[in-house]
Amino acid sequence: MPPSNLNPGDRVVELAGLAVSVAVTTGAIAGAWLLWLIKKSWLVSAGALIAGAIIGFVVGQLIARILYHSGGNTVVVKVGSASLSSTIRAGLTGGVVTGIVIGLLALLIFSAKSQASSLFGVAIGCGIVLGILFACLGSLT
Repeated sequence: MPPSNLNPGDRVVELAGLAVSVAVTTGAIAGAWLLWLIKKSWLVSAGALIAGAIIGFVVGQLIARILYHSGGNTVVVKVGSASLSSTIRAGLTGGVVTGIVIGLLALLIFSAKSQASSLFGVAIGCGIVLGILFACLGSLT
């Protein structure tokens, strides 16, 4: 890895943490929304909120370990507009992969094959919106 221009005290964004945060939030929101579309029950949606967050955490941890950890170190970028390309990539990866997993699980568990396109659209859409939102907030604050 090339040497970075980081100095002690610089504010940084940990890309693994960003990916996990987006994945947990995407899992929770997409899970609750998909179960509302399938079952039309607030109680089921509330349970899906918790289950989706847990699934998102697991998926996010896998993404973080594969893409942003190496040799005991984690990838960080300096806060600022120059880091947007890295943070958007991390946010979208966490959000979209989790959206696909949540959509696939909802499709398989509830046999909602007739709603497949709308389920994946909602889940992946949540991942895209939340990934970009978290990336911008993390990179520019």
